[in-house]
Amino acid sequence: MRYLSWIITLPLAVIAISFAVSNLTPVPLSLWPLPFFVEAPAFALVLVTLVVGFLLGGLTVWIGQHGHRKAERKHQSRADKLQKELDMLRAEKAAGTPGATIGQTLPRA
Repeated sequence: MRYLSWIITLPLAVIAISFAVSNLTPVPLSLWPLPFFVEAPAFALVLVTLVVGFLLGGLTVWIGQHGHRKAERKHQSRADKLQKELDMLRAEKAAGTPGATIGQTLPRA
């Protein structure tokens, strides 16, 4: 897997460096309703746009997964509680102490 990462990362880094070296000329950037403009190298504008898009995409996915993470925490908590109860019942059965039988219906959490 590490080699696959290098196979993908190295060519992309070479392309990005080549693009940056080739596009050093300043480009004016103005946003219509605002009265000012910014002059920056073309590669900087493109790379900043890509980074902002990447971060916004990651934020969107992270927010969209909130419900799944919440449900997973709930299910994990219930599984932990049931595992603890099962271990306790097995210990009681092994010790021969009277307690709840394994086939008994347990209350829902």
